[in-house]
Amino acid sequence: MNKPILLLREELLNPIEQALTRIEKIRKRKINNSDSIILEGLFALGVSSFEHALIDTLRTLFLHIPDKLDLKTEVINKDQLINGIPLNHAIENKVNGVSYKNISDILEYFASKTGINSNLVSKDEIDRLLELKATRNLLIHNNLIVNSIYDETAGPNKRNSGDRLTISQNYLFESIVVLRNILNKFKVALEDKYKTFTKINATKNLFNYIFTTPIMDFENEFNLFEDQDRIGAMKTETSQIGNLSSSETLLFKMWLAHSHNKKFDFKDEYFFRLDNKNRGKLAFLIKKIDLLKP
Repeated sequence: MNKPILLLREELLNPIEQALTRIEKIRKRKINNSDSIILEGLFALGVSSFEHALIDTLRTLFLHIPDKLDLKTEVINKDQLINGIPLNHAIENKVNGVSYKNISDILEYFASKTGINSNLVSKDEIDRLLELKATRNLLIHNNLIVNSIYDETAGPNKRNSGDRLTISQNYLFESIVVLRNILNKFKVALEDKYKTFTKINATKNLFNYIFTTPIMDFENEFNLFEDQDRIGAMKTETSQIGNLSSSETLLFKMWLAHSHNKKFDFKDEYFFRLDNKNRGKLAFLIKKIDLLKP
């Protein structure tokens, strides 16, 4: 049985939520600032927050659904293969590679991998993003002094402001409006696309992977509150815990210790009794145990 998908919608949305919160803080701070250094710093933070929101969302997606990685992903070195976790290294290499693409390619890749509409961002918004990123790069690498790289990458919205660009309050405000609007579009689209990726469904997927015996049914073991996306108390009247094998009883006791604060005494259990298949399940359960937090 393939390992289950345990992605939570809120976890996928978290990078975008964080970026939107940070951009809102930038909006509030720019009102009381006219210092060019502060405005430049807020601008750079806003653009970086936008970019990291997309890359961090992709990282989260790949970690939970590695099948979405490209057929031929980034190369990992021998040390990463032997001493690390190859999948994690492959994901890091992939998202780092994506982060160096131009903004149009990043948006296209983001849409294709998340499965959202690739036409959410208008051409005008892409053109404005091109100029924002070019200005950010110019700020970081050339003190806002216009050079050929800016001229080549800023797109049709290239600013012609003499030898050195400025980050004014108005420019900063217009920038964060663009960044905020695009992120909100992505947020709404992802909320809809991944609406079934709830805590209940993820926990059920994990349950069905750990307990493969036909007598175990998730809905018969726990009270479920779909409207709250919450798992309640055990259903003692329909629970099949008393009919499990010794191996699955051990696994279920560990499950309940973390999900329902039930007593679990290691001294009464013997892990060597587990066969290789159940040892693998135990290792996976421990790795994903945070999902069971109430």
